[in-house]
Amino acid sequence: MVFGRFLSGCGLCLSMFLISACGGSGTSPVQQPAPPPVSPAPPVTLSFEGLDGFIINKLYQQSGVLVAASDNGVYRQSGIGNWDLAGLAGYDIMTMALLTDQHWLASSYVSDEDGFPDYMLFESFNGGNDWHEVDYQFGQAGVNEAMYALLFDSAEQVVYATGINVLASSTDMGQTWKALHGDFGGFGQPKTALTQSADGQTIWYGGQGAIENGVFYQYDVSTSQAVLHTDLFPAPSSVKAIRYAPDDPQTVYVSAEGGIVRSTDHGQSWQAVLDNVNFRFYFDLIIDPDAPEHIYTAGWAKNFTEPQPLIIEWTEDSGVSWQQYEYPQQDFFGGVRSMILVKENQQHVIYFGLFKGGIMRMPLP
Repeated sequence: MVFGRFLSGCGLCLSMFLISACGGSGTSPVQQPAPPPVSPAPPVTLSFEGLDGFIINKLYQQSGVLVAASDNGVYRQSGIGNWDLAGLAGYDIMTMALLTDQHWLASSYVSDEDGFPDYMLFESFNGGNDWHEVDYQFGQAGVNEAMYALLFDSAEQVVYATGINVLASSTDMGQTWKALHGDFGGFGQPKTALTQSADGQTIWYGGQGAIENGVFYQYDVSTSQAVLHTDLFPAPSSVKAIRYAPDDPQTVYVSAEGGIVRSTDHGQSWQAVLDNVNFRFYFDLIIDPDAPEHIYTAGWAKNFTEPQPLIIEWTEDSGVSWQQYEYPQQDFFGGVRSMILVKENQQHVIYFGLFKGGIMRMPLP
């Protein structure tokens, strides 16, 4: 729209110049072209916060401290734009649980000589300064399986974890595990999404099913029963995050490869909020607690080697319409793999963890 106005203005100036040249008086002042209009300010303010080249698998906050689980260790924010290594350099950190300010768990793996992964759980009692490996008994027949998501229920002092086809719990801070739903030793794809309701009675977990479809479960803690939700996104798909609306315990959002859906009746029915996205991945979403109709997200085009633009998407009417802003830097690894909302100096701020692009910061208006 801005460029259209500029071109129209130039055409008008050109016409005036031609009229003057053909029949105007030689003593008439020369008509100067109008200056180009000032481009409007971008609707969002983005700033680069460091860790360039890192894959930021997940962002966490504990007692005001921001923590990043990356493909090369754990990092702790020491100031705006500054990050300190908090251990496990060289390890790809798949997920973490910050049990207290000092007691942390981190899931990772190493590849054996044949290229097969050996999964590991690390524990720190001093906020990442020192780590030790835990013999965590998450699996069958003494073989530890991967933990793809961790969640800590501080009220009940229970740690939850997901694997390929299992939701499990630990009452001794990750030492031993009990399968709650599904089974250890299952086949399929990782279940990386894990969320708990505010009252602690519902746990949601999901990822990808056996036929590359997005699946997630709604597990009732009191009854130990689960409802399977599937086929809400066009296949192939993989569920990436499940988030409750801050103002309504019945409203749940699910982001996945293929868009975002919402339920306003706690999983009884679902409606598309963001679709027709050509299988773009949406690893997370943020709902403004001061204006719940304002929802923010950002995607990742499945590209592991080439740069891609950082595109912020948001709605101010609960998904009826969407707006986009593209970060202008070229040759930038702008695919978003993690998002978190924090409060800094009485203002809400979103941090974006990127795939090979580090971390970006965006204050909310």
